[in-house]
Amino acid sequence: MSATEPDHTSGSTAERSVDALVEELRARVEARRRSGEFPPGLEEDLEQHFRHIATPPRARSALRSRVDGLRNASAFAAERISTASRLRVGSMFHRAVARIAHRQTQGVLMQVAEYAAQVQRALDEMTTAIESLGGASEMAQQVESLYALVVEQQRALNAQRSDLLDVIDRRLRAPRPVEAATEEFRPWYGNERFEAVFRGSRRDLLARYRDLAERFVGCAPVLDMGFGRGELLELLGDLGVDARGVESDPALVEQAQEQGFDAVLDDGNVYLRTVADGSIGGLALMQVIEHLTAQQLVDLVALAARKVRPGGRVIMETVNPQSLYVFARSFYLDPTHVRPVHPGYLEFLFREAGFTAVEIDWRNPPRDRDILHEVPGDDPAARQINANIANVNALLFAPQDYALIATR
Repeated sequence: MSATEPDHTSGSTAERSVDALVEELRARVEARRRSGEFPPGLEEDLEQHFRHIATPPRARSALRSRVDGLRNASAFAAERISTASRLRVGSMFHRAVARIAHRQTQGVLMQVAEYAAQVQRALDEMTTAIESLGGASEMAQQVESLYALVVEQQRALNAQRSDLLDVIDRRLRAPRPVEAATEEFRPWYGNERFEAVFRGSRRDLLARYRDLAERFVGCAPVLDMGFGRGELLELLGDLGVDARGVESDPALVEQAQEQGFDAVLDDGNVYLRTVADGSIGGLALMQVIEHLTAQQLVDLVALAARKVRPGGRVIMETVNPQSLYVFARSFYLDPTHVRPVHPGYLEFLFREAGFTAVEIDWRNPPRDRDILHEVPGDDPAARQINANIANVNALLFAPQDYALIATR
């Protein structure tokens, strides 16, 4: 047999030698027992020791294999937790929850990993001791018990993880508010027709936005997000201001391109992220931000602070929630509105984002026939009534819209 050739008979020869030794010891013990040299109970003790000695090497090898398997399974990490889901948006939600709970999850995994490391060291030491002693079944049983305990703890951890994912799935199936809804709104009517009925004619909006377009002179290029029928793009073109429009409605984009406007089909927030920082001089959003969620709005203001160059300008027109007339007449006409944005909050966002000058322009007052009118007279009673009428008008019939004008 060569030096590199394995000895396949050494294990079986060793087992035969141990068996012969055990039989010889048994014979000697039996002879001394008959002669009365051993005290009572010693025979049972020796029989147990014989069984320990006769533990096959294969059992010790199996134990070592299990300990090695435990070491390989003890690499706890948050990245190994699955984010798969049976729901379409479940995986995305699981990843979001994982980012939110990362610190807590990592802390739990560190504790479990520390516990597993201590158990692993104990198992290694006991297994080494068993191998050096030639086998000890009692110690092996203890190791097996510890191994079973660790396996049970791992199963419990997996069960807790499964329970957490089941809870998330149940919450995803529950009814959600409009902000959390993921189903895209796809009306069978055209947006151009909707705007013509509820926002006014093209001529009306050209007159309405002329003064805002003039605020962009010297701020080229201007990006008009959600340009609709393109009234502001037309006004900017007449003023010689380079402008591009972004709109998510293919029909509106096609119509704008046919009119010669620079228009692209995309989601405004997505497109704005692709623009180089400080590369635009103006950003316009006319009747857009009331369609955004709270998170989309703060992200948009932060993006505007990065994309608009110093000295550039952002103009946002939206409905005025300080006018109760708005909620009765216009806000709920559009099913895609999410929430109105208070002018005080919007001004706060832009100042916090670093804009140097922020102003509010109140626009589009209610029709004269809808508001309360003063009573004639200058006596104390008439003055008191008229003061009350003014207070009611300020609450009920404030301007329907406002424009925030922020300079970078």
